[in-house]
Amino acid sequence: MKIPRQMAMGAWALVLCGVAVAAADELKIHSVESPYQPGSQEIRVLLPDNDDPSRKFPVVYVLAVGQGRGSALRIFREADLHNRYGVILAESSFADTPWYGDHPSDPLIRQESYVRDFLVPFVEKNYSTLQSPDGRLLFGFSKSGWGALSLIFRNPDFFGYAASWDAPYFFRDFHYGMDKVFGTLEHLDRYRPDLLAVQARSHFQSRNRLVIGGEDKWGFLIPTPSGGSHTVEMHALLLKEGIPHTYRDDLKTKHTWSADWVVPMFEELMRISRASEGH
Repeated sequence: MKIPRQMAMGAWALVLCGVAVAAADELKIHSVESPYQPGSQEIRVLLPDNDDPSRKFPVVYVLAVGQGRGSALRIFREADLHNRYGVILAESSFADTPWYGDHPSDPLIRQESYVRDFLVPFVEKNYSTLQSPDGRLLFGFSKSGWGALSLIFRNPDFFGYAASWDAPYFFRDFHYGMDKVFGTLEHLDRYRPDLLAVQARSHFQSRNRLVIGGEDKWGFLIPTPSGGSHTVEMHALLLKEGIPHTYRDDLKTKHTWSADWVVPMFEELMRISRASEGH
């Protein structure tokens, strides 16, 4: 049964198509429609056990690598990260393979707008959250690691912190369906983490807001233009631009969602976000 629901947050409307709740772990599943993607998408929200409505929680947005019909939240839930750190975890599916950009002409491939202007407002409208940059954290790997850095570099006053593991950062050409999202190479340049790091550096030089690590698949499968590992060269670029960051070069695990890297990277993300409280 569809339950129409108008939300006065910008010029958009939400259709809430039912909510499934797993009471044991407070996993809530919403089926939604938005102007930014075709059809309905699934938003999954994992709440801490102590979800006191009078408390404002930070939200970690776990970014999907593929279209996101399978949930990565299982790993976070099994490690009890939402309870250990008192955070809300949220993830969403996508109609197309996500690279977290807006197509220059197709209004139904607007993945950046979907995250920033729909997903985040939806979570903040329906749950008790901080509703500030320090309460909006991004977590991804591979394509969604690209997305985590691209999103925070493009929206430095909206998102507070980002963690990215084993991601490509230096693509100058289309790979793995990027053309469908970005349309042209000129438009791709507006979303490239390597270019954005330079353009946005003034927003990131005063405190640590970034965690990067991992170089399994994106060590040398498609090397950077200079022939090296994407993560190693992003680390070098951030150092060159004077951008503080946490660099984990010790996580030698396979290129898949795994507690072996998710847990330590999440712990680093929590550490830098809490070290910056009251900045």
